[in-house]
Amino acid sequence: MTRIYEVAVTRSGDWWTIEVTSGLPVNVLGVSQVRRLNDAENIARRLIADLLEADPSAIEIDLNVDLPADLALALETYRSAEKIETDARSSAAQMRSVAATTLLEANLTMRESGLILGLSHQRIKQLVDRLPEAV
Repeated sequence: MTRIYEVAVTRSGDWWTIEVTSGLPVNVLGVSQVRRLNDAENIARRLIADLLEADPSAIEIDLNVDLPADLALALETYRSAEKIETDARSSAAQMRSVAATTLLEANLTMRESGLILGLSHQRIKQLVDRLPEAV
């Protein structure tokens, strides 16, 4: 049975400090460090396995990277902007299909519709065909 261990990783000078924050017995302290963040999960898993004399494959890590407030804010801002971008792209794709359908319903050919939208006539066909699924 796989057990989940929460692990906090914090920048400390040129190193990353690893601390197992849940899952270990009360009297066992799990702390280590790594030079590179991408090594943290593997080292944490090996640390826990060594401390508990357990099979590393039976250990699942919930890695939480603690960043200073300014870096956490930058990350949060980026993720928010990325979500806005994803939503906008989805909306644009939907509206592209609607526009293609509307042009065809106005008796323009697929080639004419493609020219107006800056797309190939084959793409116009794909957009029109997928519109019922999207709505």
